[in-house]
Amino acid sequence: MAVVQDGNGNIFPIAFALVESETKEAWSFFLKNLRIHVTPQANLCLMLDRHESIKSAYNNSENGWQYPPSSHVYCISHIAQNFMREIKDKDLRKLVVNMGYALTKAKFNYYRGEIRRTNNDALSWIDNIPREKWARAFDEGQRCGHMITNLAEAMNSVLKETRNRPITALVKSTYYRLGSLFGRRGHQWTKMLASGQVSIDNCNKGMAEEVIKANTHNVMQLDRERFYFMIQEKINHNDGRPTGTFNVDLRKQHCDCGKFQAFHLPCSHVIAACSSIR
Repeated sequence: MAVVQDGNGNIFPIAFALVESETKEAWSFFLKNLRIHVTPQANLCLMLDRHESIKSAYNNSENGWQYPPSSHVYCISHIAQNFMREIKDKDLRKLVVNMGYALTKAKFNYYRGEIRRTNNDALSWIDNIPREKWARAFDEGQRCGHMITNLAEAMNSVLKETRNRPITALVKSTYYRLGSLFGRRGHQWTKMLASGQVSIDNCNKGMAEEVIKANTHNVMQLDRERFYFMIQEKINHNDGRPTGTFNVDLRKQHCDCGKFQAFHLPCSHVIAACSSIR
């Protein structure tokens, strides 16, 4: 099953396949038809586990995921589970998860250093996985902040009873339930667009919160031509870190805090910089 999520956090299942088991052939069948019939566009990001059958199917050029270009990233929960099977250390597992969720390379390297001081075998294990595949600080915003495949697991629970039905009944039940869901959601979005609303509710709410924070920052423009700023926080807004000073480069769409790159929405530092030059 393949699922996506809209900007308000609603889950949409977009493709299903009935197969005997998770083999290379089954994954090739699913990913190839998903690419042809549902997701032909470029620059998509697939979040899956590190199952060898999945990697083989994704890397097979005949299945269409190499062109137009797309990316394949790993679920941090699966990384942590595999780590526990190999290293068997709960405390180090927490550090690995923190590395994955870190928004900046400095924070990533801090947790990596903690692992290095404790267990070199654990460090070698985690260093063997390409960082851009599982660490938010290195993925260049490919995953839009998403770190786990719980979206699919949530949809699995919705369809728990349906999956126990005979094949024909299973397909019919899934088809009609989805048809109803897409109809309702489509009506909601049509009304929203007709009202002139251009941003989703979650986006508007998040932006309003960042604007409040931005009003408490000090702004220094360091380079007028390149739109380069230094933003100093004056108040701690309980973001899980102390107040600090951050560089903002508007032309490169970059902020030292990492949120702008990871979530593709302006953080309070970027908003403060834009506000200072109107």
